[in-house]
Amino acid sequence: MRRIRAREVIRAAALAASLAPCPALARDVRVPTTPGAASAALAAAAPGDTVTLGAGIHAGPLEVTRAIVLRGVGGAVVEGGGKASVITVTAPGARLENFEIRGSGRHVITVDAGIRVINAGGVALRRLTFHDVLYGVYAERASGIEVADCTLTGRVRPLDELGEGNGVHLWYCEQPRITGCRIQSFMDAVYLSFTNDALLERDTIQANGRYGFHTMYCQAGRLIENRFMRNAAGCAIMFSNHLRLERNEIVHNRGPRTYGMLLRDCSDGHFEGNRVVDNTIAIFLDGSNRNRLIGNLFQDNGWGILMFSSCADNVTSGNTFLNNDYPVALDMKYTRNQFDDGHRGNYWSENAPFDLDGDGVSDQPYCPVGSFAFLSKQYPDLAVLSKSPAVAALSVAERVVPALRPSEAVDRFPLVAASAALDARGVAGAPRPEPPAWPAAAGFAALAALSIAALAGARGRA
Repeated sequence: MRRIRAREVIRAAALAASLAPCPALARDVRVPTTPGAASAALAAAAPGDTVTLGAGIHAGPLEVTRAIVLRGVGGAVVEGGGKASVITVTAPGARLENFEIRGSGRHVITVDAGIRVINAGGVALRRLTFHDVLYGVYAERASGIEVADCTLTGRVRPLDELGEGNGVHLWYCEQPRITGCRIQSFMDAVYLSFTNDALLERDTIQANGRYGFHTMYCQAGRLIENRFMRNAAGCAIMFSNHLRLERNEIVHNRGPRTYGMLLRDCSDGHFEGNRVVDNTIAIFLDGSNRNRLIGNLFQDNGWGILMFSSCADNVTSGNTFLNNDYPVALDMKYTRNQFDDGHRGNYWSENAPFDLDGDGVSDQPYCPVGSFAFLSKQYPDLAVLSKSPAVAALSVAERVVPALRPSEAVDRFPLVAASAALDARGVAGAPRPEPPAWPAAAGFAALAALSIAALAGARGRA
């Protein structure tokens, strides 16, 4: 009996070895641009083989059904001819690299894409260039997918919210990695749905129709050192919790309803070291709780933070608010949101702090919510009056009479100087000095001269 069992084990091991791909037997198949050659080579390839596309145009659509390497030499192009998806991958562990994909179909209902990955984990897409595609990469139930060092260009004009197709569209994919990519001219550059533990790192995302980064029901994602610019919103994060955004640059997202970061029902996030510059609204929060905003730069935005009363227990500390029209706008008088962490607050360029003990913290608390900001949040058309003398006088009155403040939101430990922030040119240093107010100085001098002359005349008459 023991001998029979030993023989069965040996036979099973031999069978498993025969079925496993053997690197020593893997082939490198060179494919010319002859019509049908690429499809035939992929159909005949075995797991572990490398299929190399020669320079020139290879007709698609193509299907990758085995764990192979599909590689291109310089000038290799797979042309879809405007039909369906250019390449469909159904093989876990397949790798595609070093060629161009173009000419997908135009139907959203069939999700026509440059590369479509279905039920295949561990697929790697590296150093690929996408042109004239509806979707760039579409993947469903493809955990561990990697999109690295790719350039994706779609068909959507910048800020055209009627466009169709996303750059990287992932559905039910665990632990995807999107790194070093350049994505533009799609509806949303990166759209994640029910996708957890995603990583976006060192990507450049610009000039898309709607959002640079868009999530729905995603948990524990990380965005590290990305650049989002000239989108309707840099990041639109919805119904997603425990996200980390660190050292990203979110700039020049301008328009009628344009955001640097939009948080809708997003809680327990961590936002640190980001540069949010020249956006209509730097960060918008609705139904979002227990987020931490630490050490970010909010500069030259219309609104710095725009927060609804549905938000609570968010902590904002160590940030630099520089030259924003409205640093903070709330629709609540009483709030559980904090603008310091109990020890350190934020730097506000609108504040005029004094620090008698020299500890770097103002000796007087600062309320970043002005009456006009509070009012203009309810009536946005009033924003045209933001620089009027009446609004300036109201701001002075609020400082003199604290009872005029519309909200109890207060920074108890406002910083005297910016905390190693980056200015709009991306150079470390202190905030740019305000230009001297020569017209105002001249006006006050003239008023003083008239007062002195009036006093002298009165004394002479006496």
